[in-house]
Amino acid sequence: MARKEKNDYFQMILSQMQHTHDAAVLLEGILTDYHVELLPSNRRRMHEIEHGADLLKHDMMENLIREFLPPIEREDLRALSEQIDTATDLIEDVVNKVYIYNVQRVRPEALEFTSLIRSATGNLVRVAENLGEFRKNGAAIERCIVDVNRLEEDGDRLYIECMARLFREEGDMLNLLAWRDLFNSLEQCMDACEHVADVIESVILKNS
Repeated sequence: MARKEKNDYFQMILSQMQHTHDAAVLLEGILTDYHVELLPSNRRRMHEIEHGADLLKHDMMENLIREFLPPIEREDLRALSEQIDTATDLIEDVVNKVYIYNVQRVRPEALEFTSLIRSATGNLVRVAENLGEFRKNGAAIERCIVDVNRLEEDGDRLYIECMARLFREEGDMLNLLAWRDLFNSLEQCMDACEHVADVIESVILKNS
């Protein structure tokens, strides 16, 4: 029992997922109240979140190496931790690209994307909160996973519409190339959230 308290992997997953959600909330805030001159400081804030998530992931990996019998298979915990880490990295990548491309004005479609990302990561936090007792809380987990899948589908539709609008309306080639890449990155954030949900669903099915 003492060993279980020392290595609470479900709490580690929750902490890591909360960092992803914090990154999503920060991204939404940066682009909603956008100021070019604040990008350097906002990039530092985002990197602090991402770095904290990295430390959590490394801590889990170190514990898994020493753990005799984790609550679920090592491979499943590793896959879930790595997929959450990927989602956090991709969110940070959006802010870095906004800085690299010296974006002067945020397109409204980007704000729609950040709202979807924030909602998806919020659902995944609720999933992680229930994951420790997934047999008892299976219905609550499944509702959140369904919501994540729905949000990802909304993201797919938004991606098609915003890309079509971009190529029809944007006359500046540099802006077109920058926003094409940014919309790709935002859509990848949504895909990453769905991949986290997929891994969780797979873990639950394997261990039920």
